[in-house]
Amino acid sequence: MSDKQEILDRINELMASTDLSYDFKDASDIESFLENDENQLYEEYEEIEKLYEELVEISEYEEE
Repeated sequence: MSDKQEILDRINELMASTDLSYDFKDASDIESFLENDENQLYEEYEEIEKLYEELVEISEYEEE
């Protein structure tokens, strides 16, 4: 399993603990979630944001 998939799985696990029914499939899904100011109210938001940043870094590294 790739690091990217592990990060997506972790984010989806975090979302399962909320009352939202998100199923993130890629970075753009997560980005949309993070851009919605209302989602900042969830305690998982900061951890999801950190994991998203890791995902972006891995993607940029793989492109080089």
